[in-house]
Amino acid sequence: MPIAGRWRRLERLPPPRGRDAMPGVYELADGQRHCIYIGQSAIDVPNRVRQHLTRLGCIRERAMFWRYRYSRVPQADEASLMAEHLRRCGRLPSCNRARPLPRDALRRWRERSSSRE
Repeated sequence: MPIAGRWRRLERLPPPRGRDAMPGVYELADGQRHCIYIGQSAIDVPNRVRQHLTRLGCIRERAMFWRYRYSRVPQADEASLMAEHLRRCGRLPSCNRARPLPRDALRRWRERSSSRE
């Protein structure tokens, strides 16, 4: 299910928050409010969106709106948002290049065991 929040213009990104960061998942949209990018930030979503806007590329050229949802596990929520978008539309959002890997128990075990070596 897409993020339920309303679309906000990118000019209305909140200022940097410092300690009151906003971790979570977000969607960016074009002028017709079609989702063009799904992302996540474990630290602060508005700062992550600002990073996208400073780099040349698809997002900077096309993004006009954003929406956000708090998440304690943003990687997992990003993967489920992208899977839902893929199921609904038959493709990933146009500015997403890579599909995140699902974080199941086997992947978590492999990540933990490889970090011990």
